[in-house]
Amino acid sequence: MQRFHWLRNPWYWLAFGLLAVAIRGLFLDVMDVDASQYASMAMEMMQDGSWLEVKHRHGDYLDKPPLLFWSSAASFTLFGLSNWAYKLPSFLAALAGVYAVYRFARLYYSHDTARNAAFILASSLGFVLILNDVRTDTLLLAFTACTVWQLAAYQEGRQWRHLLGAGVFGGLALLAKGPIGLVMPVFALGTHLLLRRDWRAIFRWQWLAPLTVAGILLLPMCWGLYQQFDMQPQKVFNGRTGVSGLRFYFWEQSFGRITGESEWKNDSSPFYFLHIYLWAFLPWSLLLIGALGRRFRELYAQKLRLPAGDEAYSIGGFVLTFFALSLSRYKLPHYIFITLPWAAVLTARFLALVPRRIWLWGLYLSAAILLLLAILMATFVFPGGNPVFGAMLLTIVGYWIYAIIRSPFPENTNQWVQRGVLAMVAAAFVLNFHFYPNLLPYQSTSKAMHYAKQKGIPADKLAHFRRHGHALDFYAGRILPQMDSPEQVLATRAAQGALWLYTTEEGKEELEKAGVPFREELRLDHFQVALMKPGFLNPDTRFKVLKPVYLLEILANR
Repeated sequence: MQRFHWLRNPWYWLAFGLLAVAIRGLFLDVMDVDASQYASMAMEMMQDGSWLEVKHRHGDYLDKPPLLFWSSAASFTLFGLSNWAYKLPSFLAALAGVYAVYRFARLYYSHDTARNAAFILASSLGFVLILNDVRTDTLLLAFTACTVWQLAAYQEGRQWRHLLGAGVFGGLALLAKGPIGLVMPVFALGTHLLLRRDWRAIFRWQWLAPLTVAGILLLPMCWGLYQQFDMQPQKVFNGRTGVSGLRFYFWEQSFGRITGESEWKNDSSPFYFLHIYLWAFLPWSLLLIGALGRRFRELYAQKLRLPAGDEAYSIGGFVLTFFALSLSRYKLPHYIFITLPWAAVLTARFLALVPRRIWLWGLYLSAAILLLLAILMATFVFPGGNPVFGAMLLTIVGYWIYAIIRSPFPENTNQWVQRGVLAMVAAAFVLNFHFYPNLLPYQSTSKAMHYAKQKGIPADKLAHFRRHGHALDFYAGRILPQMDSPEQVLATRAAQGALWLYTTEEGKEELEKAGVPFREELRLDHFQVALMKPGFLNPDTRFKVLKPVYLLEILANR
C-alpha cells in the first residue's frame, strides 16, 4: 500500500481536478469574436502557407504579433482543424507558466510557498477563463512568467543557460503580444535590482545576451512586417498610406495607446482594472489586498532596501505593470491577466507569514461568492442537466463545507490554499461541464456550421450576407465569401446554382424585397456569448436580448 500513499495527498486530487476541467475546456467551441477570429486566421495561414505575412480573410492584418497564429497553424498542420488543436499550444504554454511560477518562488521561498503560488495561479478565475477563451494573453502570461523565472535564476546563480533561456522566453513573449512582453520582465528585474541597490548588476553587459537572442527570434516577424507594409508605402491600409508595420509593432500597438497615437481608444477609467481584479483573481482577491498592504509596509520599514535573500520581482512585476496598463486609453479585462502570476506569488508569500484569522474569513467569503455563482449558473441560469453532474457538484461543495465545519481555523495555511483551490475546482467544473456547453449553442455562427455539416451542405456553397462571423469560417474549414448586395447574390446564383447564406432578420427582409428566391433552412437565436449581460443570464428575460439569424437556401434556377 505504500506505493499508493499519494492517493491520500489532497494536492494530487486538486491538481487532477484543475487539469480535468482544463482539458474539458480544450474541446469547447471557440468563442466569437477574438478567439474565433484568431482560429480562422491560423487556419488561413496553414492553408495559404503565408507564415510571414499575416492575413485576415485574404486581406492584410496588422494588430497582434504572429505567435498565436504560428503555433495554432502548426498544431492544425499536425492534428487537423479542431477546437483542441487551436487551444493546445496555449494550454501547454499555460502549464509552463504555472511551472515557472513554482520554480521562481522556489528560488526565494519554501517548497510549500512555491507550491501554493503555483496552485493559486492555476485556480484563479482569470487563468481558468483564458484557457477557454484563448487569445494572445494566454501565451503572454506564460512566457513573461518564464522570462522572469530565468532572469531571477541567472541573478542568483550566474549560469548562462538561464540568461539564454530568458532571451528565448522573452522573445516568445514579444512575439505573443508585442513590447509588453519585454516591458513587464524589465519592470520585475529593474525593481529587484534597484531595491537591492545592486547598481553594478543594472549595467552588467551580460544583459545584452538575452536581448540578442530575443532579437533573433523577432527577425522572421520583422521581415514579414517589412515586406508586407514598409516595402509597400503606397498600399492603402485602414484608409491610410505609408503604414509602417515595424513602427506599429514596436511603438503604436503598445505605447501609442498611452500617448494617444493609437486609433484604439475606449477612454476607460484609470481605475478600470481595480474592479476587474476583484473577480479575475477570485477566490484570492481579498487575500491579495492583505498581501499588497503587508508588502508595502515591509518595504517602507526597510526604507526601500531589500534584505539578503528577499525578492522584489513579484511586487515590481505586479504593481508597475498594473500601473502602466492602467494608463492605456484602451482597456479590456484580459489585458491585466499578465499580472496574475505575480499576484499569486505575493499572496503565497503573505500566507507563509501566517496572517490573522480575518484574512481566512476573507478567503471563505471570496470562495463562498464563487461557489454561489457556480450554483446559480447550474440551477438558475441554465437549470437542469445531467444528474451525474449535479451529484458531483454537490459532493465537491458538500466536502468544502464539511472541511470548514470540522476545522474552521486551521493553523497550517496550506489548508487555506487547498480550500480555495477546491472552491475553484467546483466553479470551473460548472463552467466547463455545464455553463459553457449550454451557453455556446447561442453562438449562432458555430451552431449554424455544425448544422450545415450534419445536413451535408457543401462549405463552398456557403456565404455571409449582412452579417459576418469568424466561427462560421473556422468550422467551415475555409474563408467564406461575403455577399454585399442582393444583386451579388443573384449573380452568384446564376453562375453557381443554389447556395446558402448566413444572415440577419434585416438581411432576410432585404433579400425578400429584392425578389431573391430562398427557403428558410434554419432559424437561430443569437447572442454574443463573450459579452455577458444580466438580461441574458436571467431565463425570464433572455428572449429580449436574443437576435434572430438565419441560414437561408437561395434556390437555384429551375
